[in-house]
Amino acid sequence: ICIVLQAVAWIVLAIFSLIRLQADYLLVVGVCLTLSIANIVGFTKCKKDAKKQIQQFASQTIASRFSSTLQSAFSVV
Repeated sequence: ICIVLQAVAWIVLAIFSLIRLQADYLLVVGVCLTLSIANIVGFTKCKKDAKKQIQQFASQTIASRFSSTLQSAFSVV
């Protein structure tokens, strides 16, 4: 949420720069806004990928425990 609020703050600063007609500040705000948006996109992609990796790890762990439990149950006999 803080990442999105940061982008919103840059948008507000961009509006103020437009109102005051300060092109140099508008350029700085534009660069910062672009970097903030890139940060949001990167964070979202990493979050989705990490969620997928955690699900794969959990399913592999459960499958290996289940198979080892079955193997130990049948090897006792």
